[in-house]
Amino acid sequence: MPVFLSSLYWDRTVRAAAGTPGAWLNSYPAEGGYVPIQGMDLDRPVAVHLARGRGRAPRFWAVVFDCDAKRVPAAQVAADAALLMQAAQAEGIAPVPVASGSAGGRHVWTGCAEGVPFAVVRRINRAAARLCPSLDTSPLSNPTDALIRPPGAAHRTGGYSTLIAHTVDEAVNLLGPSSAPATAFERLAARLEAMSADLPAEAAARAATTATPTGRYDHSVPPSISQRGPRVRQVIEDAQGCPKVAAPWRPLGTKALRGLHRRPSRHDDHSAMKHAPARSMALAGWTQAEALAVVRDAELSPALEYLRTERQPDGSRRPRSAEDTERLWARVWFLAVEDAARMPRRPEDDGRPVEADEVQQAVTDLFARMRAAGPDRWSRQSGPADAAILHALALMMLLSGSLDVSAGVHRLGVLAGYTAQTASQALWRLIRDGWVSVTAEAERRAGKARRVTLAIAHGCPEDEHHRCAVYELTDHVSPVHPGSDRSGTPARPRPPVPGSPAYLRAVLTHQQSDVWHTLGHHTARTLWTVRQGKSCTLPEIMAETGYGRRATLRHLERLTALQVLSTGRSRRGETTYQATARTLHEAAQETGSAGRLAALAVTYRVAQEVITWWAAEEAHRSLPYHQRPRRAAADQTVIPGMDPRGRAYPRLETGRPDHARARRIEAQRIGAAGMLDHAQQLTRTGQLLDLPHLSATGASEPKPRRRRAGGHRSR
Repeated sequence: MPVFLSSLYWDRTVRAAAGTPGAWLNSYPAEGGYVPIQGMDLDRPVAVHLARGRGRAPRFWAVVFDCDAKRVPAAQVAADAALLMQAAQAEGIAPVPVASGSAGGRHVWTGCAEGVPFAVVRRINRAAARLCPSLDTSPLSNPTDALIRPPGAAHRTGGYSTLIAHTVDEAVNLLGPSSAPATAFERLAARLEAMSADLPAEAAARAATTATPTGRYDHSVPPSISQRGPRVRQVIEDAQGCPKVAAPWRPLGTKALRGLHRRPSRHDDHSAMKHAPARSMALAGWTQAEALAVVRDAELSPALEYLRTERQPDGSRRPRSAEDTERLWARVWFLAVEDAARMPRRPEDDGRPVEADEVQQAVTDLFARMRAAGPDRWSRQSGPADAAILHALALMMLLSGSLDVSAGVHRLGVLAGYTAQTASQALWRLIRDGWVSVTAEAERRAGKARRVTLAIAHGCPEDEHHRCAVYELTDHVSPVHPGSDRSGTPARPRPPVPGSPAYLRAVLTHQQSDVWHTLGHHTARTLWTVRQGKSCTLPEIMAETGYGRRATLRHLERLTALQVLSTGRSRRGETTYQATARTLHEAAQETGSAGRLAALAVTYRVAQEVITWWAAEEAHRSLPYHQRPRRAAADQTVIPGMDPRGRAYPRLETGRPDHARARRIEAQRIGAAGMLDHAQQLTRTGQLLDLPHLSATGASEPKPRRRRAGGHRSR
């Protein structure tokens, strides 16, 4: 292999597979994954780039067909490889067949010293996919991340890629000095296109469906989806440039949740279970990032295990890298959106309400009970924080499709616009007051947060600040002790109060503004009331918020000074207040508080990683000394597939844990700088900031087809 690469390859480094000896992964990360050709480990799988020139006009120095025996018999692989070799020879291109190292797999190498334009390679790739059911089109799907294992490279399951009909010198000559010109590949593209056009429709559809799906750069729709007919729903791009069905956002229905929560067995085809839940999310108006957060949560989405882990030869499953999961999800999401856009239209597509499920009904009832508690409950000193945490919990319940949710204070705090400490205190107040109850305590070493649900009863503590929760709606609630007054006869329920997903997102985004760090969250309640258009005069605002005249005027004066409110006169000559078009981010920039929540969110993401690392350290040190496994150094680079908790926790010379150094190491590992850019972009554009949605590349790479993942498949 070194002779082959030194003679033909334009670079002096190759991408090495992630993993450990004997358990290599099918992932070749870009970051930290390049190794020098000279002196590399020949037993570790490596891959090379097929295209050179990363500018606007990259050219392929080699066009390699990867015929895979995973989904078709070995005889089909041999027939496909023979067809491609004959087609190449007919156009004066010398093919070099290679046994890929996997059972029955074949690579057909063809070279072009002057380089083949990607437009021609794409034509060849698409036509060959229609002709050859065994073809894996990923190596030729895009010029940036086109990777293939060269002859002589090890395979992750054992074996090596070996030349079949040529010596190394003969292969180097045919792929290099004696290779065909670019015009020959243009003729090859035309030949393959003509051959595929002559195929019967059924055979072409079968070949295209059987061919291995391509990477994120492929936006072709397979026949299994296109045969549904034209789109009946509009497909748009979300704020990150990802495809999205233009439908009102709504939580997943009961049937969709059952499919998402189905746990595949060891013998199930994990890959076949990913499309239906993804399509349900697309139909519900979700974005790719929102759905990806669910994919990464194993408890919320057991059916999507294929996207988180990879099957090994012994039947076990190893975790995929985060980059590999994101890359796979980009293709799954694209197909789900295309399929959802062709599904028959339903009433909810036009925003008409559907029958609410248990979770939606419970959230709607929660908002009605919050309103029945009266404005005085939410205008006291801790009221805004308590209401914000209930809003955050309600959204998490809708997203998960369950009333039992994990109440991690870091996520709750960011969603509500507060610190984790304030969120923790507010959560305990809500538990004591009877709004929520604990279903499972936190397990720090297991990395599990406290789980809570909506309470149906509680015991009143001996606390003068205690205010009972409301469980039943009545016409009259005592203004002195608004709460669990169940002495009256329940009357007709009030009209439903805001509790829709759109309302929750709007109110949480409003609460997250950095300007409230200066003005206070009580002022946020006042502005929200004005923005809802329900109360414009001073008495109306006071009645809706529960604040006194002096406090309300102070709020209004501050908001008017920042030009987020303007004043006017009613017909009766009363002063009225209206919201202006100025954004809260602009107001936060004026007060000097812009960027605070974004920085806090990234700090919490790093803290979560450090907490998990320290828990692993405690578990390690709890073992008898002779049973403790050997670990890597704390600052060793973590490659995809490697457990980051397998490193020793950093310590000072005195032996005490060095938590500050641990934070620096983890910040670099997860890409905290990129996450900060993403968080700032979300707050700047008025989008909801949620910890699981933060990405190190979310801000710099808005469009999926332009993103460069950290790990890519190769054969």
